[in-house]
Amino acid sequence: MFLYFRLFKVLMKKDKMRLKTDDSWSFSYLNKKETNYATHGYHRYPAKFIPQIVRRLINENSKAGDWVMDPYGGCGTTIVEARLSNRNSIGFDINPAAVLMAMAKVKEIDPAKLERANRNLLFNINRKKATNTEFKSEPDRLRYWFKPNQYLKLKKIYKAIQDERNEDIKRFYKCCFSNILKTCSIWYSKSIKPMKDPLKKNSDPLNEFVKHLELMTRQNNIFFNLLLEKDKTKFHVDVADARKLNLKDNSLDLIITSPPYVTSYEYAELHQLSLLWLGFVRNLNEIKKDYVGTISRSPAERGFKSEIAEKIIKKLFNKDNHLSKNITNYYSDLNRSISEMHRTLKNGKKLCLIIGNTEYRGVKIDNLNVAIELMEYAGFKIERVIKRKISSKTFTPYRDKNGRFTNSSSGEKRKIYQYEYIIISKK
Repeated sequence: MFLYFRLFKVLMKKDKMRLKTDDSWSFSYLNKKETNYATHGYHRYPAKFIPQIVRRLINENSKAGDWVMDPYGGCGTTIVEARLSNRNSIGFDINPAAVLMAMAKVKEIDPAKLERANRNLLFNINRKKATNTEFKSEPDRLRYWFKPNQYLKLKKIYKAIQDERNEDIKRFYKCCFSNILKTCSIWYSKSIKPMKDPLKKNSDPLNEFVKHLELMTRQNNIFFNLLLEKDKTKFHVDVADARKLNLKDNSLDLIITSPPYVTSYEYAELHQLSLLWLGFVRNLNEIKKDYVGTISRSPAERGFKSEIAEKIIKKLFNKDNHLSKNITNYYSDLNRSISEMHRTLKNGKKLCLIIGNTEYRGVKIDNLNVAIELMEYAGFKIERVIKRKISSKTFTPYRDKNGRFTNSSSGEKRKIYQYEYIIISKK
């Protein structure tokens, strides 16, 4: 098997062989409702897992009662699917806004209790007041994205949410509130990246909140009833760094994860509205330096063993030193997190890592084979690589001239992010 993957990598590098797409993993036939079932539709999130992929990986590589972990947990798809599959779960993310979303999604609330709380919340919103003085005291970056009138309406909702005494329900409401922020701001609706649209038509915050609250309430009720049919499982969600996990050696039965996308927009920028509104930061620079692959810190020492990564870094250095720095940090961080995954996984158990290749400044970024080299160096044995086509219904495959995420209406778009790879390995 080891020799097969050595040969596989050589052929892939020479572009003489292309891994065949496995259509059974593409799930292109699914519509938005099917990928957002149960609590998966609570919050928009860039490039999030399709839950059907995670469910299949859980079912094929673990058994009921096992501990499943996602160190790049994002908005919690893995831990939700683990609970629905009678597995215990642990999810981490460096982004506190993502952890809030994940915790809201994985924690069911009694439907009768939630209905009563909803009625009280909507009554209390109408009794709240907000002033221009409060708007002026907000961080500059928050005021940049919201017109004063929109801010005042949102502030009334948020004040009512803060009065909720049940922490699970308060978190549920904060998740709902967070999801409407982009719609109610002047962030350009069709753009993933931060882009201002001063002419954007105002959406009424209360209408948007009530509409999404009704959706989330229905989804919670479905999740609650699904869990009634399952064995009770444990779960843990927390803010943590995938490069240094506070977990015991040999304690996990399965890891399913997808690292952040290399040189995509910094995740602090993508989630800035939630981070600022929910009070996690007042200045984005407070958190940027902690993110994987960030350009907000000095280039990392190599510390990794990957010939392919070194060649990519060298090519980029000759074209764009800024991107070269970004890639160096990214691969160094990825190497550290893979080492932590190896440390915490039990012998004979699986790591399923999902990653995609891309291109910047005409340089092919072969993340697949870099990841394989890093995993083998850490002590993993590669068992299988699955190539799946990404449906544009669930994820934008477009990039701009610099290789960053963009949308289908961009005049400089290139459709290069069409596939991703699932690397199944064993410790």
